[in-house]
Amino acid sequence: MKLTDNLRKRFIAAESDSLVIETIQTISKTKRQKLRVVKLKGVWRANEYNELVFEAKARMGTAKKPDKYTFTGAWKINKNQQIQYNCGEGPDVLTFKGHWNISSANKLVYILEGSSTSRFEFKVQLESPSLYPKEGEIRYRIGIGTRKSRLTQGQLVILYGQWKFGRNLSLSFQMDYGQGRIKEIEFGASATFGPDKITFALNNEFGKPLSITLTMTHKFLEHLDAKAFIRLKSRQNEQSVEAGITIPF
Repeated sequence: MKLTDNLRKRFIAAESDSLVIETIQTISKTKRQKLRVVKLKGVWRANEYNELVFEAKARMGTAKKPDKYTFTGAWKINKNQQIQYNCGEGPDVLTFKGHWNISSANKLVYILEGSSTSRFEFKVQLESPSLYPKEGEIRYRIGIGTRKSRLTQGQLVILYGQWKFGRNLSLSFQMDYGQGRIKEIEFGASATFGPDKITFALNNEFGKPLSITLTMTHKFLEHLDAKAFIRLKSRQNEQSVEAGITIPF
């Protein structure tokens, strides 16, 4: 019987543009083990099934196709709102550091820290297009690794944060990523005034509608930001003939 060497592989770390792999080769004849740690350079992205994918760069001077690793199955968001993937090998967990952005009504983007190329663009569905600031969350329904085109079923992804007003009454969703890391998702908006509430129709950074509305009662808005409330009331009086006003981004 021919003896064959045994090679085990572990994914031990994910960085913005790289994947760290540990290999342990057991030499069948001598039973000795060789440990090797390799850091592959490449790009992280999401595939059509919302699975995490790493595509390694091709090596110089070789015709071999670069390695591609697809991390099948579900990932989750940890308490610091970072993406985590359990490799299924004991305690091995890949943690991705970055921040969230909302680019369109059906797309949720996670941009990896320190990278200009690596990002996860997930196909999602809003759990509800109507948001209320007191809840401080945006909910998405997402299918991960289901190999289906429809995403009506799957896990719930929840972004937690606080709504803030910026210059020119622009809106932002402020998220805490732990260890003092605060990032904001900024929105433009158009506001419609009701008898005791203001409804904001949100736009992305390019001014395109997101099909998301944020409704604030006058009482809550005054408690959230008294100065913003006064300025909005002033604009309401100035524009009382119109159905709504545009708040500059």
